Amino acid sequence: MKKILIIEDDTVLRENTAEFIKGENFEVFVAEDGLIGVQQTLKHLPDLILCDISMPNMNGYDFYKTIKQIESTSTIPLVFFSARTENEDIRAGMQLGADDYIIKPFDFHELLKVINTRLAKYDSIEQLNNEKFHALMDHPTLGVFIYQKDNFIFYNETLSTIFGYDYDEFSSINFRKLLDEKHCDKTKILNDFDRCLKDTKGSISLKFEAVHKTLNTVFVELFGSVITYKGHTSLAGNIIKLDIKNPTPSIFKDPIDNPLKLSNRELEVLELICKGKSTLETSETLFLGQRTIETYRANLLEKTDSKNIAELIMYAIRNKLITIDLY
Repeated sequence: MKKILIIEDDTVLRENTAEFIKGENFEVFVAEDGLIGVQQTLKHLPDLILCDISMPNMNGYDFYKTIKQIESTSTIPLVFFSARTENEDIRAGMQLGADDYIIKPFDFHELLKVINTRLAKYDSIEQLNNEKFHALMDHPTLGVFIYQKDNFIFYNETLSTIFGYDYDEFSSINFRKLLDEKHCDKTKILNDFDRCLKDTKGSISLKFEAVHKTLNTVFVELFGSVITYKGHTSLAGNIIKLDIKNPTPSIFKDPIDNPLKLSNRELEVLELICKGKSTLETSETLFLGQRTIETYRANLLEKTDSKNIAELIMYAIRNKLITIDLY
């Protein structure tokens, strides 16, 4: 059942609108001003918000600016309604990014059309994102996951295979069980995860030996970045299985030629930079967010003391960190 939040200081209109929408098989929440509306939005994470503009304590414009700054609520569609009819007010609402604007008094059935139209549009966007996500989930060599509270709440079959499990049985395996205390610092890894999740822009990259279902060890590299999923702080990322005999990527000439001890991921980004790939192309190749790639690029510039990308490429060639195909 879709959830609708109504923010309106007119008690009669608020209650009548809520009663009508409930009768159309929606779950409805109400608030009498923008300040309470923020609280209700964070609490219930509605699928659509109907919001008046002129209200005490916090008006509709300030309410919308507030929820747009919060990651978990920034994408919720919103429809303004107001008794004002001036074009300036309509433009102000739409320029903020509102999805629609309804003039009061309004017909309930016209309101219902707007609600259904906006929800359908949002569902189409969400479906497109889901299709892209599932395409990534089908990657044959890259383990993909979303992590919350010590568990993989989403993962692909490749991830379960890396650790020797069938897809269904892996659902009962938590992250702690995969850490091999004999070969890795379990406490440090878990603490690193906790610190990462406390940072809204956090990311983590590490290599460790994990426990395979056969009780053998498997050498893996993990990368993740913090996201908000269904209102909860989560870690989304990937895990790849490394060859214990040759854990360094083939782009390296020799580990001794890596004077700064760049990580595998940094070297992968560096290789693509040297191939002239843009941030977008690099993010698509490595299945990472563009913001994460920008962070890697900045770190590489800082670590190599390079002023720009041209100097970074020269550093990579000079130190034989990559192989260049001249043909």
